[in-house]
Amino acid sequence: MKRLMVAVLVTTVITACQGSAEPAKPAPTDAYQPPVRGGRVIEGAFADAKTFAPFLANDPSSLIVSGLVYDTLFRVDAKTGEIKPNLGRWTVSADGRTYSWKIEPGAVWSDGRPITGEDYLTGVKAVARSKKTVRAASFQDIDGFDEYRSGAAPTIKGITVDPNDPKSFTVKFKRVFCPALTNAFGNAAGPLPTHVYGKYTGPEDTGKIDDAAENTTPTVVSGPFAFKQWKPNDQIVLERNDYYFRGAPYLDQYVLKVVADVATLASQLKSGEINFGTIEPKDLDDVKRRDNLRVYSFSDLSYNYIGWNLRSASTPALADKRIRQALAYGLDMNSVVQQVLYGQGSRVFQHHPAASWASADATTLNRYPYDKAKAESLIKEAGYTKGTDGFYQKDGRPLQITIMTNSGNKVRETLLQTAIDQYKLIGVRIAPRLMPFEAMVDILSNRSEDVPAWIIGWKLNVEPDPYGIWHSNSIPDASKKTTGYNFGAFSSPEADKAIDAARTPASGDCSQATRKKSYETLNRLLNDEQPYDFGFSPTTLLVASRDLRGVDPGTFATYADIEKWWVAR
Repeated sequence: MKRLMVAVLVTTVITACQGSAEPAKPAPTDAYQPPVRGGRVIEGAFADAKTFAPFLANDPSSLIVSGLVYDTLFRVDAKTGEIKPNLGRWTVSADGRTYSWKIEPGAVWSDGRPITGEDYLTGVKAVARSKKTVRAASFQDIDGFDEYRSGAAPTIKGITVDPNDPKSFTVKFKRVFCPALTNAFGNAAGPLPTHVYGKYTGPEDTGKIDDAAENTTPTVVSGPFAFKQWKPNDQIVLERNDYYFRGAPYLDQYVLKVVADVATLASQLKSGEINFGTIEPKDLDDVKRRDNLRVYSFSDLSYNYIGWNLRSASTPALADKRIRQALAYGLDMNSVVQQVLYGQGSRVFQHHPAASWASADATTLNRYPYDKAKAESLIKEAGYTKGTDGFYQKDGRPLQITIMTNSGNKVRETLLQTAIDQYKLIGVRIAPRLMPFEAMVDILSNRSEDVPAWIIGWKLNVEPDPYGIWHSNSIPDASKKTTGYNFGAFSSPEADKAIDAARTPASGDCSQATRKKSYETLNRLLNDEQPYDFGFSPTTLLVASRDLRGVDPGTFATYADIEKWWVAR
């Protein structure tokens, strides 16, 4: 799946530019000083975390803190996206179905116990046992995973730990599974301490793991930081893990501090109350003038979009492709990019941003230029007539759409207001609905069928597999016991076929060239169907205090080598 980055919802404007991935652009370097221990990072966030458990983390804050306390088997190069060994090293069998891993000899838990292959197995079992996870699709091709998840088997037969070397293990897949490395060995299933979580993975413990106390107060960790304190809706404090196998961090602490909105975040960056965070383009010039701050700007694998619910009972018009296309023509997204992003970003017309190797050639896509006449023509073609009030209706039902977004995010609030104003010009009434980000995520995750439309964003990972977002099996449905991020219930046999072909090609060829063909097919289909208005990708504008050194973010990772960050005195 994805990392922070599995496919995840984003609260901040952290997205990609049109064009190839750009390197981060820091301020001029300061005179060299040797790193010193001490100090802390205080990062501003718009919402509190919900969990530290990797198998449950969906929201940005949870993904950040879980990634700092639980390390992963591999690392992603922040600039290139190259996957490199971390906790472990791996080889792949000639048929592509078996991964053999060797965990680093010096890799230990924060209590000094060695990290072993059994701990990886526990991590996968945690996903299987959870009733709330949306990550199961990342592991379903491991031999025996489904049987263990259903309770038909006492363990996962495809995962074998070497009895003579506890740090060595193999994972066998039922078939060639192209995203295996990133999906089955990434954040969602990094090793979990068996001596802590093992009590939740027995055959009689189905579902109990979701309520484990360790999910919110982890006692044993493997990442650069360990849990210290959590004041809900205020701050989370992590402290240095002296047992971290890559070397104890220079920093004493990492703090995630909840702030009210982007204006507060920018203000606290300037005052020094926080020393790390992402700003909006409107604050860029002011921040650049501050001697105590530096800005890192780079493209990212993410975008902000308007999602349409194709199964909305209150707005059945959204099930009609002509209406969705009309909405694309009826919104001048280019003006949003210029007016709201101050040019720090670009339009997106497909699921994979241009920084991803999976993106389709933009010249092959419909760019939906602003065209009121075209929009109204499509609405009329769908059987709607304009009333005396200037709005379209059909069978006595007005063409009205409720769009929700998270309050405090000025970029999204402005996009919503622009939609209200411009859709009115094509005879479509918009009812705005603002709410806290946490409430919005809860509704989308658990009651998405009640939401006609929403404005939010995706932050993707180096692995472009979109199964969890676009496959019909990822439509959340309590009656069918299915979970996923396909909140708008988009369902297309052609899309499913393209996604499946890129995951498990009949030829067994997992090369980027082969997979890219399938993703191009998918992206052209999505571009035509318009289950989203794919919106825009702002440039990431990450700000750090000038005395925070060693920070080196990029398109593919923000916290790479955080153990090397330090505060100058």
